[in-house]
Amino acid sequence: MTLFVQSHGGSNRTSKPETRATAAPNALVPATGDVAVDESADFGYLFPPSGNPGDYISDDALAELDELGDLMVPAEDNANTQVTPDSSLPPVMTYWGQFLDHELTARTDRETDISKIDTAVPTMSAAEIETKLKNARTPRFDLDSVYGGLPVGADITPDVVTVISGMRHPTHPEKMRVGTAENIGPMPDALDPHRDLPRFQQVQQEVKDAYLNILRDKLTPDDFAKFEAGLPQRAIIGDMRNDENLVIAQFHLSFLRFHNKVVDYLESHETGWLPDFHAAQALTRLHYQWLIVDGYLKGICDPAVVDAVLAAKAQHFFDFRAAHATRVGAETLGNAMALEFSVAAFRFGHTMVRDAYDYNKNFGRSSGTPILPKAPFDELFRFTGGGGFRGGQRLPENWIIDWNRFVVADGDDSDGLPARVARNIDTLLAPPLGDLHNEAVDEANPNIKALFRHLAKRNLRRGLSLRLPTGQALHAHLKSVGALNSDPIVNVADLLDNKPDLKAFLEGSQSRMFERTPLWFYCLAEAEATGGNHLGELGSWIVASTFIGTLLADPDSALSLDFTPQDSPLRAPDGGPIDSIAKWMQFALVME
Repeated sequence: MTLFVQSHGGSNRTSKPETRATAAPNALVPATGDVAVDESADFGYLFPPSGNPGDYISDDALAELDELGDLMVPAEDNANTQVTPDSSLPPVMTYWGQFLDHELTARTDRETDISKIDTAVPTMSAAEIETKLKNARTPRFDLDSVYGGLPVGADITPDVVTVISGMRHPTHPEKMRVGTAENIGPMPDALDPHRDLPRFQQVQQEVKDAYLNILRDKLTPDDFAKFEAGLPQRAIIGDMRNDENLVIAQFHLSFLRFHNKVVDYLESHETGWLPDFHAAQALTRLHYQWLIVDGYLKGICDPAVVDAVLAAKAQHFFDFRAAHATRVGAETLGNAMALEFSVAAFRFGHTMVRDAYDYNKNFGRSSGTPILPKAPFDELFRFTGGGGFRGGQRLPENWIIDWNRFVVADGDDSDGLPARVARNIDTLLAPPLGDLHNEAVDEANPNIKALFRHLAKRNLRRGLSLRLPTGQALHAHLKSVGALNSDPIVNVADLLDNKPDLKAFLEGSQSRMFERTPLWFYCLAEAEATGGNHLGELGSWIVASTFIGTLLADPDSALSLDFTPQDSPLRAPDGGPIDSIAKWMQFALVME
């Protein structure tokens, strides 16, 4: 097995899910270099597996899927700031969504015996996929990607617990460990420099030894030696995918800082709360969970769909879990996450990625002379543990993010520099996503390397290999059970009159993709038809039902408890409740 820091699966990403007894509620040893324990939870289908070939993309459509993927990624044009069009959403929404994805699911983007990108044609039945494909994250918004999960299980060794404990501050165990940026300035603001993720270079030797012990038997001697040499730069966080690009790494850091500032706040204010780890963890989770619905979900989904799912208490989500439990023979409702969510609908965020950002005063707009006038997408991968910090050991101070440029939308690009907005939710991906330089680094075959570096092709192939239904089939099913009101889109090409090449391809495809549309593309086309600022009805329903159902399944969640920021003992610097992502960042002292 070859282990990579990158998360979205190079050709050598062959982590194989471990199995456990169906009834065992125990965590497993992390299998892929993460620190958080492996939940080994379930995946299932919203669309009950059917024997009707018309409900699925044909197995012989692989070449046309690749052609569709190519059409989704335009050629780079440095003179055109709208090569992929802008939305009115702030850029933070792109990476907030990525964080939420990593919080709920893991393994549908990795090479396994169940799903392989290079071949892509399904090798297992839907029933086998539901039984064998396991989710490494807890199917709850409990921040296991931040805190490491609960290390309880027959397979959990003292080494696993030692590494999870190593994420805590060594002398103030009520706090989380954070890193300090390297003194290469200037800083983008007047805040402190403790704004890098914690890294193994700063932990005790016993923590390093424990981590290496976990991985020693999982790697070849050569791979282990390479891994050990890169250990100092590696972040000690629950889910390593949160150090794959700099924006999500800085977003993850805000949670560590928020937790620590909760401890400080409880120590300095008469609230009645003990300033200990568990109080800080509980309050961090509650504020985070409230923001998921009121800050993220209502911004990214059709508000009417969110309101309908809330009113129905996500009944159809629980119906899905019950049907899945019946199919796999489980005695309880279970913890399944929908494959249609993880592999298709929630990959809409890929279309929101910009090819460059107004990142901070050093790499963006400045009253002086910036180092670069904008931060290119590729550079956001280089200044991470996996990217090697361009030869450094940790994040330089001049690459600390200025969140003011990300949490408030500003669509003005009249100066030729990137607007402070995300790209549209539509059927186009930014040009760099057609050649992801951080993927398949060690792949010798140039054709396979190119395939793994092309995100649109990879998403389309993954949907085929995991037997996702077409968009029309799932839409029709959800309408038949009362979850949706609209009819399926009979001809998706009709939504794309402004993209004649894409429209012509769909209508001329041998596999009739205009009426048997890959679910991921269907959700994107549906969103594009609404204007690109939020998902359409099907995409909104899948995402909203998953999030709201997941929260309601947890009796201690903010939604189950009817928690609001006004109920919290915490207050933002302005004295008001922490009721926005901007106030979250300000409370965490990562934004002025």
